[in-house]
Amino acid sequence: MRIVQTGAETVIGRTPGEVYEFVTTPANWVGTHPVTAAVEGATQTPATAGARWVELIRPPGDTAGFRTQWLATLAAAGHTWVIETDRLQTAGVRCQIVYTFTDHPQGTYFRRDMSVLVDDAADVDESLFTNLADGSAHDGYLRAVKTALER
Repeated sequence: MRIVQTGAETVIGRTPGEVYEFVTTPANWVGTHPVTAAVEGATQTPATAGARWVELIRPPGDTAGFRTQWLATLAAAGHTWVIETDRLQTAGVRCQIVYTFTDHPQGTYFRRDMSVLVDDAADVDESLFTNLADGSAHDGYLRAVKTALER
């Protein structure tokens, strides 16, 4: 089994509740996360635990992209949000993303940690690992969230 982990953090000049509401509303990913081309399903409000939706992901160099169904497994408003998929691009690739929101003197300390577990038998292209390990998309997402919320 291979594991890829990435993390990104920033401080946003808004309350943890405001940042949480924005980040946990999947429709807000379009235009803020560099690989999110679209979202489908109940995406216009914050996703509570048990909510499911589909994201169309287009990594760099992949014009077709792929669809991934997400499940919110933990939703503690203003504090922690966890989403998971058991099929990131292909069977045998699981992903968990943990978002944390903490009070900070300048607003909110916002952190995003992603862990991807790839079964040895999974049929994956090596570019998946390159794209996942490249932190620029994650950093770009946090910068875009910060920009959107501090306007």
